[in-house]
Amino acid sequence: MARHFAVQLGFVSLMCGALGASQVLAQSDTAENEPFVPESPGKIETIAPGPYVYVNNQNWGGGASAVYIYDAADLTLRGSVSGGMQSHFTVSEDNATIYMVSGFYPRAIAGEGEHVLQIFDVATNTLTKEIVLPYKAARYTDDRALLQLSADEKLIYVQNATPATSVSVVNLEAGETIQEVPTPGCFGIYPALSGYSFSTICGNGTFMTFDLGDDGTTFESVRSEKIFDVDEDPIYLASDRVEGDLMFVSYNANLYRLSDADGVIKKLSVTPIADDIEGNWGTSGYSVLSYNDAHGVLFVSMAPDHHDGSHYHDAQEVWAYDVAADKLLYRSPVDGLAGIYVTDDDAPSLYGISIGESKVFRYALDPEAKFAAKKVAEHDDFGFATTLAGSL
Repeated sequence: MARHFAVQLGFVSLMCGALGASQVLAQSDTAENEPFVPESPGKIETIAPGPYVYVNNQNWGGGASAVYIYDAADLTLRGSVSGGMQSHFTVSEDNATIYMVSGFYPRAIAGEGEHVLQIFDVATNTLTKEIVLPYKAARYTDDRALLQLSADEKLIYVQNATPATSVSVVNLEAGETIQEVPTPGCFGIYPALSGYSFSTICGNGTFMTFDLGDDGTTFESVRSEKIFDVDEDPIYLASDRVEGDLMFVSYNANLYRLSDADGVIKKLSVTPIADDIEGNWGTSGYSVLSYNDAHGVLFVSMAPDHHDGSHYHDAQEVWAYDVAADKLLYRSPVDGLAGIYVTDDDAPSLYGISIGESKVFRYALDPEAKFAAKKVAEHDDFGFATTLAGSL
C-alpha cells in the first residue's frame, strides 16, 4: 500500500513539474512579445511641506554628521543634510535654512583640518554656501548653545574651545568671520532678543554679557553678580526663553529665571521643583528643558536616584510645570530620553530622542489632562544625537 501511494505521489509530482514547465514556457513566450520598459528613477525637487522636527546626528567616528528632517506628525523621514564630524546646528526662525558647523579632517587624527559653517536650504536639502571658520570651533557633545543666530539673523555666533574659550562672530551676508570675542573661563552663547549682544556662563557662577557694535566688529563686556553656585548647584547649558526671560535648570532641578533686558544678566528667581518628590529626582539628559508659550508650561526631563555624575543619564520622566502658578502639573513616563523639545502651539507635541535606542519619539500632550504625554509616533536609526528642534 505504501509503495502504491509513493508511486502515485511521484506521478502527481512529475505531472505538476511538467505542467509548471509548460506554464513557464508560456509566460516566456508572452514576455518576449511585450516590449521591455526600463524603470526611470525620479527626482523630487523639494521635500514634502512641514512642519518638521530636526535631529542632529553628531558623528564622532570619522564619518559625516547629518541633520535629519522628520515629518512632525508621524516622524516619517523627509530629508537630510550632511556635513563633517562633530556637528553643531541651528535653524532660522522661518525654518527655511539650516546652519551647521563641523570639522573636516583629511588624516583624521593628525595634520591640519578645517572647521566650516555650512548653510543648507531646507526645502531642497541643498548646500547653498560654505564659510571657512577659524580652526577653533568647540568639539563637544552638541548643545544648542554652541551655535546661535543674532536676533536679526545677520550674524551667527560660533563657540570656540582650544581649550581657551572664545566666540567667532560671522557676518552671513559677507560670508566671513568679522571678529573673535575672547570669553576666558566662560562657555555657551545666549543672544539678546534685539541688537548684537550675547551672554555666556562663567566658571565662577557669574555670566558675562558682550555688547557688539552696530557692525559686529567691536564689543564691550560686563560681568553679572554671582548667579549660581558651581559646586552646590551647577546649571546646564540648555535654556529656553520664558516671556522674554532666560530659563535655566540646575542638576538639582532648580529653575533659574534670569533677565538680560538691561544688558547684564540679573537673577529674578530660583525655584526648586523636586524638593517634595519622593525618589531623589534630579534633572537628567542633555537638552533638558523646553517651554510651551501658548500655555506657559515648562517641560523638564527628570530621573530618580540623583547623584553627582548622574545628570546625563537617560530621563525616565518629563515633568510639566506651570511657571506662573509655580506648580508641578504632571509627571509623564518616557523612553529614556537624552533631549526634549516641545512645540509652542495650543495643542502641543513633545518630541524626545533616545541615545540608547537611537530613536526619536513624538508624544501628544493633553492640556485637559495637565499635559500628560502619550507616545503616538517613533522613528529609529538616526545615530548619536543630543539636540533637536522643530518648526512649530
